[in-house]
Parts: sequence; C-alpha cells; structure tokens
Amino acid sequence: MSIENDETLQIYIEESLEHLADIENDFLAIEENGADIDEDMVNKVYRAAHSIKGGAGFMGLTNIKDLTHEMENILGKIRSREMIPNPEIINILLLASDALRNLINDVFNSNDIDISEHLDALRGILAGSLPEEEKESVENIVDISFPNGRSVFSVTEYGIAAPRKEGKFIYLVEYDLIWGVQKLSFVATFFAQLLALS
Repeated sequence: MSIENDETLQIYIEESLEHLADIENDFLAIEENGADIDEDMVNKVYRAAHSIKGGAGFMGLTNIKDLTHEMENILGKIRSREMIPNPEIINILLLASDALRNLINDVFNSNDIDISEHLDALRGILAGSLPEEEKESVENIVDISFPNGRSVFSVTEYGIAAPRKEGKFIYLVEYDLIWGVQKLSFVATFFAQLLALS
C-alpha cells in the first residue's frame, strides 16, 4: 500500500507533522519558564502528543503510540507541577520528538524501528519523580483483557494508576460494528414504514 493511496494515513501523517512542527520551540519555551509553568504551552504540546497517539493507536502504529504515551506521562507531570522541566528532561523530550518525527516520516517501517532507548529514558525520568513504592509501576506491564481472557493490549501499571488517581475511570468496550449498523438499518426502516403509514 502506498501512502498516496491511503487517504486516511496520508491525512494522519500530515496532521502529525504539523503537530510536531513547532514542538522544539515549545519545549525550549517550557524549559525557559522552569517552575513558572505556562499551562497553555504545556497543554498545547500535550494535546499534540495525545492527537498523534490516538491516530497511531487507531492505525496500529504501536511504536508511535507507545512513544507519544510516554511523552504524555512526562507532560502530565509537568502540567500538574509535579515535575519541573529542567534541561535534562527537556533534552530527553526533544530527542523523543525527533525520534517520533522519524517514525512518522517512515510510517510503514515504524513498528520495526527500535525505540527502546527513548522509552527507557522517558520512563526513567517518570520513575525518578515517583515515590519509591511506585517506581516499579513505570516498568511493570499488565495486559488489559476481556473477562474471557482475550488480551486486547498491554500498558504499564502507572498507565492505569495515574488516571485513577485523577478520579478517571478506565473502560474496556467491545462493540460489534456490523451488528450495530444492521440493527440501526432495521430501526430506520421500521420508522420509515411507520411514517409512511401515518
């Protein structure tokens, strides 16, 4: 499949590269502000990473999804003022954003590229910001599964614990799209017939 023939993928690539266009300047501005966090700037970068991650997850671009997820974790800590964006943290985020740009530019091979160095660096920063008893949660991987045991995806323990601490819930939903469309079609036909009779 060529990128030109897959309009959805082409749009995703273009939008992702747009999100990354100013990210270096944004990270440097975040670093310059230090403890005086500019929430709007951090939110802008967080939203960019979140958007890239969402599209990557939808299209099965695992490395892109995983890298942006780890970047989000750091940005979330900065946003909540649990982490001060010092030069070391910003440098690791800049290196990760460069790797992310390379993955997006080579999207068809992106799942085969080794990004472990970047993931380890991001997870190391995150673990360093956590209390001792929570440090392992950054590395421990758990499977998210349906009650029948079928695994859907894997995530770090931290990836589950952090949203819960913020009062958020995690849902796993399985939806049969074909059944839903058929049911909707049946309901629409039924109501159309009712309207025709009245």
